[in-house]
Amino acid sequence: MEGATWLAALVFLPAVGSPLLAHRSFGRFPFWSRVVLSGAAGAALVSFSMTLLALADRAWGVAVVVALATVLASGMRVLLRGEPATSPPESASPDVAERLAGAIACIAVIAALLATLGGAATSVDLVFFWGAKAQQFAAARGIDLAFLRNPAHQYMHPYYPPLVSNVFAFATTAAGRFVWTAAALTFPLTLAALAAALPGVLGGMTSARAAAATSALVVTTLACIGIQADIAGNADMPLYLFETLALALLLRPDAAGATGDLLAGLLFAAAATAKVEGLPFAVSATALALWLRGGTPAERAKASARLLGPTAVALAAWFGFGLSRKLFSAYSEYGRFFDIHLEHAGGIAAAIVTSVAATGRGLAYVIPLLCLVGAGRRGRMAALPLGTAAALAGFLVFTYLHSTGGPAQWIGWSAPRVFAPVPVMFALAAACRREA
Repeated sequence: MEGATWLAALVFLPAVGSPLLAHRSFGRFPFWSRVVLSGAAGAALVSFSMTLLALADRAWGVAVVVALATVLASGMRVLLRGEPATSPPESASPDVAERLAGAIACIAVIAALLATLGGAATSVDLVFFWGAKAQQFAAARGIDLAFLRNPAHQYMHPYYPPLVSNVFAFATTAAGRFVWTAAALTFPLTLAALAAALPGVLGGMTSARAAAATSALVVTTLACIGIQADIAGNADMPLYLFETLALALLLRPDAAGATGDLLAGLLFAAAATAKVEGLPFAVSATALALWLRGGTPAERAKASARLLGPTAVALAAWFGFGLSRKLFSAYSEYGRFFDIHLEHAGGIAAAIVTSVAATGRGLAYVIPLLCLVGAGRRGRMAALPLGTAAALAGFLVFTYLHSTGGPAQWIGWSAPRVFAPVPVMFALAAACRREA
């Protein structure tokens, strides 16, 4: 019963985001896409509200967090003033190919569910990191400073972005205790949310058949990697959801403007506050999107503020908390920024290839690449997911180069997870229509 309550508490996330997504300019998205997008935006706003309450030394409670986050969502509608009403394109009944793609995505979600229920996909980090922090924060009704300052708990990385720990603590507060199985089930639940939302988001940039096929490819790719790399209960699947939907939004022809930029910006903020690598993903995707769009310097400045403003505000609040409590001031434990060890470059490349190849025989990475190659020359917007994938891969390699003793072991357990967005970007690039 407590597990059901824990998972049911996550319904507050789309409820919180719904005042914003109910704006008439978001009518371009189908119902289920709007529900999931509301949930993703709601996750960013709930976590941000919890950080603000911690900054103000106010105790967390379900009612106060929901109220504050809902006020923020409602207030953001002012940024959409003057945006015209839209409606989704008329959709015909799905054909056989679309139904088959949907069935494949469903099978992938069921496989993730069964693996999670059987314990085969459960993340060790859930036990030693995400779950432990969330449980303690919920008990303290806030970010427990004494717990994080304890030298014995430094492996929990006090500086690490707060979204997943905050959302898990929110659900724990609602349920009365932390439920480990429920936390692990966020993997198939979030994967199912992506399967429900992505076809409708991609439908604005390609045909319904291509959108369904691309979505099935993305969902099966992430299911395979997630099961093999044991991600159930950690922050990876939420990160994949935020990043994939944000990129899909920016690929749409109607992305430019306050509506598309603001929503993508909230998703970037969610990604950047979910995991460290969410920040370079957001920055590189924004830079590429603005370059591809063109426009005047003033237009680019406005778009940049909408796309990166939520991330800047969310991280400012988080680091403001760390600085004010003398808990952290930067992402630490990686060494000084330019203190890199190029002598490990060859070993890093070999270890990444070996680790990826050992994850489902590498098929989850190779098949999307083959689909991209088989699709032939794509439109210029394909540069957005491909460039973002390259930037993310470069950041990850740069991070591994900071290891003084050689990062082979580190790469072995992290590379399949952190490189997972790369094949997703291949799939999105393959869906980009070639210009006439």
